[in-house]
Amino acid sequence: MNTPTLRALALFDEYLTLPVARRATALASLQDEDPDTHRMLQRLLASDMALDAGEQADLLDQVTETLVAPTRSSASARDPLLGQRLGPWRIERVIGLGGMGTVYEAQRDDGQYRQRVALKCIHRELSSPPLVASFLRERETLAALDHPGIAGLIDGGLDPHGNPWFAMRYVQGDLIDAWCDRRRSGLRRRVELLVQACDAVAYAHARHVLHQDIKPSNLMVTDEGQVQLLDFGLTASLTASGSAPRLAMSQGYTAPEALSSADPQATADIWSLGRLMYSLLGGMLPPPRSPLQFVGPAMADTDAETPTMSSLAARMPVASARMRGARTAASLARQLAGDLDAIALRATAPLPEARYASVAALRSDLTAWLNGQPVQARAGGLAYRIGRAFARHRIATALTVLCLLALAAGGGIVAWHGRQLAHEVAEAQALSQVFEQTLGTATLSSLGATPLSSQQLLADAELRMRTMDLHEHPRVQARGLAMLARNYMAIGDYARATVLAQEASALQPDDPAGSAATLAALLNLQGKPAEAGRVAHSALAAAGDDVPASTRLQLLTEQARSQWHQLQRDEAERTLTAALALARTHGDAIAQSELLTLRGQWALRQFSFAAADADLQAAIALSRDRAPLVADGARFLVAQNLMALGHVEEGRDLAAKVLADYRRQLGESHPLVGRAWRMLAHADCALGASRACQDGLDRAEAIVRRHYGEQHPEYADVLRVRALASLFDPDSPIDGIALLRRADTILRASYPADHDDVQRVASMLARRLLTLRAPTPVVRRQQVNEAIGMLEAALVHSRQNRLPLPPLHRISLAEGLIERNAPGDLAHARRLLEENTELLQAYAPDFIWGLLNRLLQARLALRADDLDQADALVSSLEATLPRQPATNQRPEWWANVLVMRADLDLRHGRRAQARTALESAVAYTQATYGNEHAQTRAMRHLLATFDRTGTIASNE
Repeated sequence: MNTPTLRALALFDEYLTLPVARRATALASLQDEDPDTHRMLQRLLASDMALDAGEQADLLDQVTETLVAPTRSSASARDPLLGQRLGPWRIERVIGLGGMGTVYEAQRDDGQYRQRVALKCIHRELSSPPLVASFLRERETLAALDHPGIAGLIDGGLDPHGNPWFAMRYVQGDLIDAWCDRRRSGLRRRVELLVQACDAVAYAHARHVLHQDIKPSNLMVTDEGQVQLLDFGLTASLTASGSAPRLAMSQGYTAPEALSSADPQATADIWSLGRLMYSLLGGMLPPPRSPLQFVGPAMADTDAETPTMSSLAARMPVASARMRGARTAASLARQLAGDLDAIALRATAPLPEARYASVAALRSDLTAWLNGQPVQARAGGLAYRIGRAFARHRIATALTVLCLLALAAGGGIVAWHGRQLAHEVAEAQALSQVFEQTLGTATLSSLGATPLSSQQLLADAELRMRTMDLHEHPRVQARGLAMLARNYMAIGDYARATVLAQEASALQPDDPAGSAATLAALLNLQGKPAEAGRVAHSALAAAGDDVPASTRLQLLTEQARSQWHQLQRDEAERTLTAALALARTHGDAIAQSELLTLRGQWALRQFSFAAADADLQAAIALSRDRAPLVADGARFLVAQNLMALGHVEEGRDLAAKVLADYRRQLGESHPLVGRAWRMLAHADCALGASRACQDGLDRAEAIVRRHYGEQHPEYADVLRVRALASLFDPDSPIDGIALLRRADTILRASYPADHDDVQRVASMLARRLLTLRAPTPVVRRQQVNEAIGMLEAALVHSRQNRLPLPPLHRISLAEGLIERNAPGDLAHARRLLEENTELLQAYAPDFIWGLLNRLLQARLALRADDLDQADALVSSLEATLPRQPATNQRPEWWANVLVMRADLDLRHGRRAQARTALESAVAYTQATYGNEHAQTRAMRHLLATFDRTGTIASNE
């Protein structure tokens, strides 16, 4: 918008409320001061008067065009803020323009860390106090909201001119209608997104925030399918009386009572959500009762009948119907008729008291439609409810009818059992209401798209459930306890979840399958695979044919995990294959995704990188739109895969995205967030970013301590990465040896001695011993012998459990053998490095382990006087090593390459070239480490020895 338009908008409310005489005086003064703003304000005021008189249509169109056209032209002009910094943020591009301000994409530019945000600045021309107050109110509102469906506040401040700005979480995605149309999403997917929108709005209402501007352009959907509610610029308080007046309204989506003198009510947002239903599901809004854009205090006519979504959809173009998964407009209308029509009509009832009482009630009806249950908006009778039940359970209903007919002769017995069944069903329905009102829904694996319940909500739900008299109905009570356990597991409180799952299992010893699936998952999560396996095996053995496929799938999955951790590899793979076949048979995409992720993880452990990537990418494709957190679990392993192959920076970038997604959807203290912090820290360590590495480890350790304690394999993983950090940072005060010994003790308490996690830590411990400086030669020999013993034992275990060890393991063993140089050690080292040559073919040609392997092979070739092989290996290192990313170990390796080149030159009689190579080694280490570093002194000693004796002394 141009400056006169912006200023006119800012002055509109102020002038509108002035008495006629004072308004005329103020307008006359404005005309002398700013004719362009006066002209635009006059048009706005004239439009308002015409609207009140019912003569608005043509003039409103003229004003709208006047307001919009400047926006289009100015959007293309270069914004003076582009390229500038506000706080730590550098503004890069314009994302959107609004009446109050402009939203930019910005990047953090202070060198601390990388982050992208959406940064909103108020228009500098808007000097109106009400608009500035509204902008600040939006910032304050966002600061108080923390929900996965709301783009939260990150930072804020004042620009050099004193104008406010704030930064929000950047949302990568599309507006909700475009997102659905691009994917040709059917009604079910669209309703699922509406449920997410209701969750975000209900969260805001619970904190007394009324949004007041719900419309498609203020709802985005991320690439992973998470709805984000945006733009809280028109919010009002649900508790404070005399809230600030509205500054603008959205044609078609603002409740008719919005500008009345009554206090704001939640029913206004419910009306907007109902209109959103019309747009998203039916493709068009009903014609307005009046074409007002700014509705006056008088309510719209409440007698006119609102057309249904289905009647509007019946007239839409075929292309629009197909965008919603229907073949024709008529078939779409049939899908909308009935329940969905009733929900939309109730949400958009003209009188607020006729609408849903809360967003939660609207959400409940939408969820009921998704589940094939009766919706409250229909107020249907017995026939309607029976029809809904039959639609949900066609086979079970038919069998029930047959059984009732067969047992009709039983008279009194049938009636007695019927009363008992009715009582149990009533208790089950009451229990369902408790959970629907407090928790919503959550999947067993805790990885669905539904936002997770808070600790307080769970405590409230448990308290309400335990006040119900369910002792006569243990199955209903067990169901409630199992649901609580699943929700506690979802938020990472595994200890409480386990107690509840065990209680649920004890209540139904004859039918333990559902509770057992939850309990087995919890035991596996807590590093108790043997117990998890016993629970899953017993439940599967006792399960009859009537056990739901979803429960059987969960039990098979947990049994496979247990078998893998107990080194029953063949059994684990057979169980996983059976589970995957069952998931495909039943079309369970989420279960397939989780199982493919598990198989990809196992392939990664076996260094089958291509197979792992294929499974993980398939898992992501299956779940990205259905369950974003399941897809994130697969992306987590893809990041691991990239790092294992040496693509550390690429892996780090993906790990950072997974972490951001976890934090947005799970909060700051979930166990998955801790795991993601740990992996990001590992990448930062490998890239030499020691400060970022330590910060990530501190965050990961705090989360792991809270959820697992210090005797869990997850804590051992944190210790492992801390030890790795000390290895990459020579000045680190951390005792990496002690950390690794402690991690080894923790893992051996949970897993068999030949478990791959145990052997990985043993391998790291041995390598750390080899790199540790010793005070005396005797202590050094002890260190080398201990390391060799541990590495040899790990090789034996590797052959037993049929899981290959990484190439670095053989490299470490070869280094130890070369240093010890006992009879047979060099030949053994040579064989290990040759074995590695084959294993390293799975990695990139310039992978760092491949370089180290060649470095050791070159040293052995020199010892064996195989000068041709040594020269070929050294030449390949000279061509490759300088191009490697900087690490703490590269300088030492490069110095060794220069020394080996000097040795080769000397053996070929090229004395001058040999001295030049040694001089290069001295200059390089001096520039890298400084004059007094041990490596620099060692290189100077080699050069001095060469000048004195004409030989190159061994530096090994």
